[in-house]
Amino acid sequence: MMKYLMITLLAAGSTISAVAQSPAVKKYTKDADLSRWVIDLNLLGGKASQDFTMAPSTNNYLNALNVNTGELKSKDGYSYGGDAQLGFFFGKKRHFGIGAGLMYMQQQGDAVLDKYHVEYQATDGAGHTFRQLVTGYDIRESITSSMFNVPVVLKYKNRFSKHWGFTADAGALINLQMKNASTTRASFDHEAIYKLVKNGDGGTTSVYDNSPVPDAGDWMITKTEFFKNNPNGNVQEYFNAKRAIGYNVGTGLDPVNKKGNTSYTTASIGLLLQPSFNYFLSDKVALNLGGYYMFQPFKNTAQNGYRLTDGNGNYSSVLNNVTASNNQAFGVNLGVRFFLGGKRTPLSITRMEQSSPTQCSACDGGIVLYGLTPNAPVSVDYSHNGGQITKYETTVQNDGQVKISNLCAGSYTGIVATIKKQKATGTPITIADPVMRISGQTPTNPTAQGTCNGSVQFNGLYAGKAVTIDYNLNGTHQTTFTGVVNSDNSITIAGLCEGKYSGIVAKTGACVANGSDFTLTAPAPPAPQPEPQVTKEVIDIGTPILFDVNKTTIYTESYLIIDEAALELKADKNATLIIDGHADASGSEAKNIVLSAGRAKSVKTALIKRGINANRMKTVGHGSRVPAATNNTYDGKKQNRRATMKLVP
Repeated sequence: MMKYLMITLLAAGSTISAVAQSPAVKKYTKDADLSRWVIDLNLLGGKASQDFTMAPSTNNYLNALNVNTGELKSKDGYSYGGDAQLGFFFGKKRHFGIGAGLMYMQQQGDAVLDKYHVEYQATDGAGHTFRQLVTGYDIRESITSSMFNVPVVLKYKNRFSKHWGFTADAGALINLQMKNASTTRASFDHEAIYKLVKNGDGGTTSVYDNSPVPDAGDWMITKTEFFKNNPNGNVQEYFNAKRAIGYNVGTGLDPVNKKGNTSYTTASIGLLLQPSFNYFLSDKVALNLGGYYMFQPFKNTAQNGYRLTDGNGNYSSVLNNVTASNNQAFGVNLGVRFFLGGKRTPLSITRMEQSSPTQCSACDGGIVLYGLTPNAPVSVDYSHNGGQITKYETTVQNDGQVKISNLCAGSYTGIVATIKKQKATGTPITIADPVMRISGQTPTNPTAQGTCNGSVQFNGLYAGKAVTIDYNLNGTHQTTFTGVVNSDNSITIAGLCEGKYSGIVAKTGACVANGSDFTLTAPAPPAPQPEPQVTKEVIDIGTPILFDVNKTTIYTESYLIIDEAALELKADKNATLIIDGHADASGSEAKNIVLSAGRAKSVKTALIKRGINANRMKTVGHGSRVPAATNNTYDGKKQNRRATMKLVP
């Protein structure tokens, strides 16, 4: 994590430095002119951890069995402290230097030992040999470490604006002292197993059972054995009673000696990284805000015959068995830097301004240099588009300005002002030509088709200057037009035919202006008079087809309806036609049904003759059951003697 923080700070510092050193930055004292000597005072705070290596302790337990001395880990660590350094910067630009000082850091955190269990041969207060079982729970030590170091570092600084800068220290940490104070929180179960064997006088003697799994006949003062025989019993009372009569047993026992102190005996050289941003209150004082990372390896000699615990209440700190510890810390650095001694006042160009020529290709531009020594003789060297120009010599004005006039457009580099033996370097600057533009154009169409008397007027060009204008007509390049711009900055191209004009480019010397596409159009000839439209009568195929009394013959005038039905059926290939036949109420109904069916069939036959498939038509004879009018009058009966068509999509 700290590695990414360092990379981010370094990248951010480089980016801000590059941006801040643009010509727009206000005047400030650069590193080369600040004091070489600095004092840094920093407060540090953040996360911390220790990577422990422990000495094997199994052999310290007599005839040990089923041993797991656990793994020691660092948790919940943090650190805080501070350092003071004296630094000296060297070189022309004074970006790099060396420094040394004194650092004090205090680290706090927990050392956690898990899964501790050991079984070994022991002797109780009565001199009986037995098997001691010790199991630890929540073995945690709160550790406070105090370290004194001497940092010896390579220092880097870069001030890139009036208020902002970047600094980074990287180097070695030489440890002077490392002390650890610990407070223990843990609980232990002490259990016992006795193996009883007969001796020569008929009695029994207790011996050590060295089998990983105790014999079935062993006498076990253990929680497992107790609960096997007393599922609802009080194991605490049972163990208290056994301990009271001399057995080395107990459950949930806390260490009696909970506090301890350990000093690591050997420290090797560590690493310190401190990148920071600086906020300059003045050329004498700057605030530091950044991060830090420190790594410190330590060596130690484990306690001879170390046991974590070997009796009720006995406890030895886990640090007494540590042979190596790699300490790491990272976090936030907040401090102040003092610059000792005075600064030099260099010759500098504090600001530069350029003025463009009045028009494209003119050489009446200029550059103004600011911040030079008033009224002093000065010479200015510079290059134009890569070529060295004759040295410009003049006297600085009262306000510290030097004006270089009669300059053409282009790139100006290598700007160096010299007053006596002091030199000031300016930044590269570019003078841009004003852009020549066609501010407007007015096309005029030809008066008639086939007549080439159109024109176009261009505005905004340079008055009195020769100009050439290239253009295309309908995609074909035309003869280049040459002329002189009028006093009102306009010029006109006449004799233009109708068509689309594109690719318009006007040139005056090296100056170029582009025009917009336009189209000239001659008036169109009068449009011919439209022919009179004949209104076609709209025929509804639903119009009834009427018949004489007792007849199925179709009237001639009804064939217009049948023709329209044929046209609509041919236009819609998916449509079908229903033809309904009807009769008046004269005669019997049986006769009327036959007669009405015949009238529908007559219509179908006429459509078949007009090319309509018979399968697309259905006929129905309704007799007199569906009258269209009353059957009590002559006209009513006439309307009822009919056939009707209905188109079904």
